[in-house]
Amino acid sequence: MTNMIYALVGPHAAGKATLASQLISMGIHFIPTYTTYDFPQLGRTRQKTKSAQLYRTVSREEFSQLELVVQFTHKGEFYGIRKDDILDALKEHTISVMILESTGIKQLNKFIKKKLSTIYLMADYVTLIDRMLRMGYTNDEIKYHLQYAENNKEFDSWKQTTHVIKNTQDLQTSLAQLLSIIGLSTVVSQEEFDKIVR
Repeated sequence: MTNMIYALVGPHAAGKATLASQLISMGIHFIPTYTTYDFPQLGRTRQKTKSAQLYRTVSREEFSQLELVVQFTHKGEFYGIRKDDILDALKEHTISVMILESTGIKQLNKFIKKKLSTIYLMADYVTLIDRMLRMGYTNDEIKYHLQYAENNKEFDSWKQTTHVIKNTQDLQTSLAQLLSIIGLSTVVSQEEFDKIVR
């Protein structure tokens, strides 16, 4: 079995952090994104705190010294994925998951070719707005995130991905679809599962 990296792609509030956290809690290896953004210790919601666990905050000086395969900026902060994290994941884990900005799909595809599977989490405007409202975002923040997604063609990036999950239903439905794509839809014992994800 070829070791694979599964990258979750989609606009803000599409469910990337929520599904990634579910997979992490199941013991699936996660590749973090490095950033100069300093997440608040106490976010306005649990979602904000959960997102902070998916990133590694470093100083601008430390960030400039990282060997990155994907890099982007957002609101003046830098974000990137380390080359060694990708290579180590492919060497040591059958299955790894990461969150990927749509602009990084081509970069990562060139780097690891057929060992990358991208999964677009599709959600309509109504669903995205509802989720952001429940997370405590202001109208201006919601407008910003939707405009950012439009300007960066995030709503069209599903055309570049390997799979699409319509993530407008309940979490369990989307998680079941994601597990099926990853190849974990068969019921196995915990011992067998631990061997698969190592």
